[in-house]
Amino acid sequence: MNEFLVHFFSGLLVVFSLASTLMAGYSLSNKFRLRGVRLHWRAGKLMGYPLFATVFLVLVGLLSMVSIVILQDTLYYPIFLGYFWMGSMWFISSYLSSKHYITDHGIVKNINDPAQTIPWYHIVDYVEHPTNKGIQYMFSYAQPNTQEQEHFNQLRIEVPHSHTLAFNKIISIKLYLKLDETELPTINWKNLQS
Repeated sequence: MNEFLVHFFSGLLVVFSLASTLMAGYSLSNKFRLRGVRLHWRAGKLMGYPLFATVFLVLVGLLSMVSIVILQDTLYYPIFLGYFWMGSMWFISSYLSSKHYITDHGIVKNINDPAQTIPWYHIVDYVEHPTNKGIQYMFSYAQPNTQEQEHFNQLRIEVPHSHTLAFNKIISIKLYLKLDETELPTINWKNLQS
């Protein structure tokens, strides 16, 4: 039974290592496919890095060092190497997908999820809200649904203080003309009441 479990978990390690490698390759290809990137920043939960992938990678690295350097246990070296590889690939894919990209064509909140990529021409309005870390923008955008009616969604994105000036310049260029056209005309209330 013990030998079966060793082979089973070794097989799982191989499968997850392959899956994380494919995911990292997919994330890298999506990153290199982006064109016209004007601005980008880290947006992970742990000082800009992805929380779970970073904790997993640090934990596996520490356990590997303790096992190999202090305990002099080289029997499990391939297993620790496999876990370190899997953690590295998971970190790469999580890091790239947690970055926010501002391009000539729109806002990319997650490069691995096309639903979180919003073209500039879909944005109908936005609101700014200052936070401790920067400014949170809430963009309202129209998206046609299957019944050929417009469906409105919101995208929230927090821009750090170091990027707010550049982000505001991009917004003023990309959205200023479009949002100016939607100004409400002045209404003569006296004529309406009579």
